[in-house]
Amino acid sequence: MTASAVVDQLHLGDHVCWVDDDETGSLHAAGRFVASGLRLGHKVVWFTDGVSPAAVRAHLDGAGVPTEAALAGGQLRIAPAVESYIAGGRFTPDEMIGNLTTEILRARREDRAGVRVVGDMGWAIRQGISVADLVRYEAEVNRLFLDGEAAAMCLYDRRLFPAEYLLPATAAHPATVGRNAGRAWAPMLRAYRTREPHGLRLVGEVDQSNRGAFAAVLQHVTGPGTNQRTAVLDVSELRFADVGAASALARVRRNAPSQVRLVGCRPALTRLLNLVDGADPGPPA
Repeated sequence: MTASAVVDQLHLGDHVCWVDDDETGSLHAAGRFVASGLRLGHKVVWFTDGVSPAAVRAHLDGAGVPTEAALAGGQLRIAPAVESYIAGGRFTPDEMIGNLTTEILRARREDRAGVRVVGDMGWAIRQGISVADLVRYEAEVNRLFLDGEAAAMCLYDRRLFPAEYLLPATAAHPATVGRNAGRAWAPMLRAYRTREPHGLRLVGEVDQSNRGAFAAVLQHVTGPGTNQRTAVLDVSELRFADVGAASALARVRRNAPSQVRLVGCRPALTRLLNLVDGADPGPPA
């Protein structure tokens, strides 16, 4: 499956980790992601690291992307990653999430169809960012995609990142992909915020490869900042959940400050929940 075909499976709401060992492959994938976003009327921001902003623009121009008009009109911005992620002299996950929130709100005011972000994460290794801070950022930023207004592609070069960084960082993304993805590839997990009722609709699969992202979005809708509202987790489209995922669901039901209800439980998930929590989640809704 080509990188273009993989990237074309991505939509607003997706937060995907692109892992590669070739800058050319990452540049091509990110370029396709950006070109598609511009064509759809999205605001696009590319935080580049391994490749200069001038080289990024040259690549887009070579692919037929009208960068001059997009840059002049404010639809496209290309910036060095280190100037954005470490704008205040040090990396603060909450500050960067705040900056991205501002981008989403600005795009909404400009009546853009959405926001796409490319983040080349090589700067994190070069700047000595801790594993804990990097993983916390990647996990917590998932909340920005729950409303389907933004999508992000994070570029990780496996030549730079040792396993102790790469494995937890990829698990903080709902989906991870590279050039060798099979034809049937699609984002492994998608999560959508629901308003009435307050909660989440979960689609896809959860295992150790995306468990950090899963736990983070659960915490976001069930944690202390939810104003004591009952949270309804619709798992009817969750095709697979491993024991770790079931444990995460059991924990939020047990520890949330207000009620958490699961609807649409498949028999296999019901059995796992009974196993890890010793409680019956009730019949599927």
